[in-house]
Amino acid sequence: MVWEDPFEELERMRRMMREAFRRMGEVEETVFPVDISETTDEIIVRADLPGFKKDEVSIKATENTVEILAQHKEKKVEKTETVFKAERRFGAARRFLTLPTEILPETAKASMEDGVLEIRFKKAKAKKVREIKVQ
Repeated sequence: MVWEDPFEELERMRRMMREAFRRMGEVEETVFPVDISETTDEIIVRADLPGFKKDEVSIKATENTVEILAQHKEKKVEKTETVFKAERRFGAARRFLTLPTEILPETAKASMEDGVLEIRFKKAKAKKVREIKVQ
C-alpha cells in the first residue's frame, strides 16, 4: 500500500463534495475578503462583495462580533425565452468576524459602493481596570 498525502486526499474529497452539491442544485456558500481597521474612536470593516446589491446584504453585530451574509435574490426567466444553456447561479457568501475591540452595535453605519461594503462602529469606552492587592 502506498501512503498518499492526507492533504491531497482531503482536497480530492472536498472537490467531490462540491461537485455533488452543485449537481443537486444546492446554493454554494463562499467566503469573501475582509479588512478590519481602526481609528481612535471607530472600528471599520470593509468587505468585497462584487456582484451583490445592497438589498442582498444582511449584517448582524454584537459588542465584539459581526456577521455579514450576502445572498442573491432569485431571478425569474421569462416564459417566452428558450434557454439553451444557463450558467448563472444563485449563491451566498457569509463571514463571521471577531472584532479586535468592543464596539457599540447601535452606532453602526453601513454603505456599499462598487461592490465594497463598509461598516463603521463606534468603539465602546474602555473599561476601567482595578488593581487588586494580594493579602
